[in-house]
Amino acid sequence: MKMKFLIPIFITILGCSSYTSYLAPDYKNNTLSSNKRIALIGFLNYEFQMAKDREGNFYRSSASLNYNKSMKQLFPAGKDVSSFNSNNINNQISRENCLEFVYQYLDVVKESGKKELIKFIEFELTPDTSKSKCAVKSENIDYYILGIPGKSFNSWRNYDESFMGYIKNIASILTLFIYPTHKAEPVNAFFYVYDPKLKLIEKFEYNKQVKITTSWWFNLNLADKDRVSQDITASITKSQENITKEFAFDFYSKYQKK
Repeated sequence: MKMKFLIPIFITILGCSSYTSYLAPDYKNNTLSSNKRIALIGFLNYEFQMAKDREGNFYRSSASLNYNKSMKQLFPAGKDVSSFNSNNINNQISRENCLEFVYQYLDVVKESGKKELIKFIEFELTPDTSKSKCAVKSENIDYYILGIPGKSFNSWRNYDESFMGYIKNIASILTLFIYPTHKAEPVNAFFYVYDPKLKLIEKFEYNKQVKITTSWWFNLNLADKDRVSQDITASITKSQENITKEFAFDFYSKYQKK
């Protein structure tokens, strides 16, 4: 009888979570433009599927890009790579640089990334890379930027991992979440900057997080609707959008005079 009474309570508790997105600093939300020709590739959110190998270790077996959720518009200084298409092969870009670029993307987003790459690359991958074909068909580009926003491999973790943080978590459980508990969902994004020969110049890495608050009175957090949500997926996407805005500012600040 007691168990039947407790089950609805725990279901209610587990459902009482709010998610606080990462927001870029205000000064990094400025809209910036550039006189450089910047080609954008990727900038698409993806979900990955996990599988186990023979030793029982998890690995990323496949992934799927969301082509309906492009974040390229958040980088106003650049354009989709298809805007720079050419009917001719760009002889400035070596097969080796081309292949390294293709593998860089597909190693993360798997087969789902081919639709994005064929906008400007003709390639045929073989087990023997010496026989693989790769040629770029774009021209007059100052920078190629590959954006990869996606979920981290890491699972939820304590938001505050100090000794006091653990004490607070214990207090939360003992009070049946009247005292709130906090965890964090890692949100990462990587941006690779390439020169006109598709040679990697720099990698920008951002490691942020969505803060997860669980409490019976969690609805109080929803007053800040621009930042707090009841949907973890929406909060992750919003965080990635803010990371993209931050990268746009960081890139412009560093490369505007180069």
